[in-house]
Amino acid sequence: VSFLSPCCRLLPRGPNCVMRCVLASLCISAALDPVPIHSASQYVETVATHPNGVLQMVKAPDTQALPVLHLKGSAAQRGEAAGVLMAETIATFADKVFDDYVVALVQSVDLHGLPDWLAILIKQAVGKKVAVPVLTKALQWVSQRQDGHVHAAHDNSTQIFDEMAGIAKGVCDTLGADACQSRLGGQQAFTDRIKIVNYLPELIRMSCSMVGATKTATTHGSLVQLRSLDFGAVPFSNYGMMVVHHQEAKEGEQPDAFAMVSFPGFVGAVTGLNSAGLVQSEKVSYNARSAGYNETCIKPGGVDIYGCVPGTYDGEGVPFVIRRFLETAPTKAAAEDIIHDAKRTWHVYLGLGDSTTQEFDVVGYAWKQTKTWTNTDIANLTNQTHIKDVTYVNMHVQPRSQHEDDLSRALEAQAGQITGDWMASYVPHATGSGDVHH
Repeated sequence: VSFLSPCCRLLPRGPNCVMRCVLASLCISAALDPVPIHSASQYVETVATHPNGVLQMVKAPDTQALPVLHLKGSAAQRGEAAGVLMAETIATFADKVFDDYVVALVQSVDLHGLPDWLAILIKQAVGKKVAVPVLTKALQWVSQRQDGHVHAAHDNSTQIFDEMAGIAKGVCDTLGADACQSRLGGQQAFTDRIKIVNYLPELIRMSCSMVGATKTATTHGSLVQLRSLDFGAVPFSNYGMMVVHHQEAKEGEQPDAFAMVSFPGFVGAVTGLNSAGLVQSEKVSYNARSAGYNETCIKPGGVDIYGCVPGTYDGEGVPFVIRRFLETAPTKAAAEDIIHDAKRTWHVYLGLGDSTTQEFDVVGYAWKQTKTWTNTDIANLTNQTHIKDVTYVNMHVQPRSQHEDDLSRALEAQAGQITGDWMASYVPHATGSGDVHH
């Protein structure tokens, strides 16, 4: 499986096993020529070590540096290692969320499903002085609704709350008690802040696009998968990183390593893959048919694309469900079982490919139900050109009024000759998708 975030293939064991990579997502180019592809192994440097982790930096020509963090041990040990190795970056990122970008973040919050009092506060949050406490209240409200569900799903599996506490401990131990207190409010306060920041993806809907090309569509007959993340003018574009978790011994076919293209202090996942060959893409959905409803919009009073799919905050947030199946599921079938059984919240498309089948599914994911789309029927939902063995959803609200667009034209023209390098170097750049990573 080729995954065209900065990592293409994860090697399964050892904290010093980096990965065979192509770095295209952070390249800078103004023209529509293909973005250069660099082999990350030629540009990787180890910058810090810890008994439970290694921090490496990949800096290819004309690209933004990409931190790659390898972690091992228990969840608490991995969290503490991350906190020690990236203490300043994690502390700074948390400051950025509630400082430089807080107004933009508050303006990006989807009000659907929030209580009236909170929606009114968000609408009236003009200026940083007002926006900071409003964003904090919103994240705390989501946390209060979801903490119990996330604990129930994760305390005996991923133990992400132990990981978050470990991150705060590592940061505070590294900065020192005085700096931790004056800058972060103390270790417990910073643990609480890390926790609520992890709920931010539940409040803000991401655009994004996804592609899975395989069999007759690729030069080698294997799966090439793209996930482009569009998140707009928020701190995430400048703080992208890769975190590789090397797990303790697992039973059965569970993966022994998984990787997430992530952000400092985040334990939930929006983009990832594992050593068993499972790869994940994601995109927001505003079409109820994506999850198997008979109508495009399920809302009394008419069509409103931002309220068309029934949703709730009472459940396990989408990033935490993704984290669970990346860490524990060896195949897309196993991931789809986890998705089906989860206490789901909001509506997204989840793209799932694996090395076992070399196929790509698009799961229409929603609160009350889900539906799995394949190459045979996805065009019925998207109204886009059907391309044999190429399953794709572009960055726009589905279905599209035009039968073709930049993505469909590019994929149709290249079908049969698609490679990982072509997908990474051309598709996001030519279609304007992937402003955070791809």
